[in-house]
Amino acid sequence: MRRSTIFWLTGIAIVIVAAFIVYNNLAPSVTAQDVNMKGTIRQTATDEYEVQLTITRTKEDKGQHTVYPLVPGWGSISFDDKKDNRFIRPTSVGSTGAMEEIFRHALQGQSSTAITEFAGFSIPDAVGTYKMRFTIHPLGEEAELIRQPMIYYVHQEKLLGKDLSWVSGEPLEIIKEYLE
Repeated sequence: MRRSTIFWLTGIAIVIVAAFIVYNNLAPSVTAQDVNMKGTIRQTATDEYEVQLTITRTKEDKGQHTVYPLVPGWGSISFDDKKDNRFIRPTSVGSTGAMEEIFRHALQGQSSTAITEFAGFSIPDAVGTYKMRFTIHPLGEEAELIRQPMIYYVHQEKLLGKDLSWVSGEPLEIIKEYLE
């Protein structure tokens, strides 16, 4: 009887240690190194800027994700209605509470957290390069100068109860042109 008790206790201990090791080594389906983002922002009118993005993902995203452009003082994202096969057009623009919470937590301590609402959009889950073009407008009466425009990729994933979410950001290149 004693030998069987030792056998079962040893087996249970091995299973617990193995589960602990597996849980601690869980990784997200996509990492920040699997997502490459580049973008430009240029003024097209006094109260309008055009943003062009190219996002390349080398792995399929099995979690949820949202792309957030962040230009302090500017927002109100509008995608052009014209058909242009070079650019994808998301079906919806907005934010979910969970994604926004991950994003706000990542931005903690930056002045941009004063923004009360964030508007983002998703791109397809599959591997590939996706190009988007949209315009942004000032959030208030007076248009602020564009300073430190950024694009963020927010990945949300939970596996076996472990939060594998992350946020990655890249600055947008400002294209300076003179308006006519």
